[in-house]
Amino acid sequence: MSNLNALRTSLNALRFATGTLLLGSALTLGIYGLSTLNNQSLADDDDDEHSEYRPRPEQPGTGMAATQQYKQECGSCHLPYPAKLLPARSWQTMMASLDNHFGDDASLSAATQAEILAYLSAHSAGNQTRYLKGISDSDTPQRITELPYFRRKHREVPERMVSGNPQVGSFSQCDSCHKDAAQGKFNEHSVVIPGFGRWDD
Repeated sequence: MSNLNALRTSLNALRFATGTLLLGSALTLGIYGLSTLNNQSLADDDDDEHSEYRPRPEQPGTGMAATQQYKQECGSCHLPYPAKLLPARSWQTMMASLDNHFGDDASLSAATQAEILAYLSAHSAGNQTRYLKGISDSDTPQRITELPYFRRKHREVPERMVSGNPQVGSFSQCDSCHKDAAQGKFNEHSVVIPGFGRWDD
């Protein structure tokens, strides 16, 4: 009888230890899970999309030389806009009409034009990217500033801070406010509008 009582006492102690261990583990995992969720919600407390430029793997003939050619030729007049902002069909149309490039003659040699077009097409926006939301497959947008995505991201910025600001001039002058625009980075949290300072919507 005493052996039976000793066995029951041992089993009860084992059950208690196992229950305590399981309960402690469950509580620890639960608390960790809640803290992780809480940290994620604090990390992004607005409804805006955030992105940085992530280069795609290079296609043959569209590597560093083409990038430099694009920066040299197009960047001599304006920011060499990241190719990811427009679809390939837009770049093709634009490159085919360089003799009247938004009112200027930006003609290039056939070889240079072909090299830059290959680069832009290889790195252009795919139809499923957020930049092309609201654009049908038959549309060929020519101005980045007219994309629904661009307009939505800039809707709260007053015209007087951009078009009415001699230090900026227009919304097409991305690098006036986005200091990392040349690297394809348009993080809204690093916007500094000349004459007005840091922008925070």
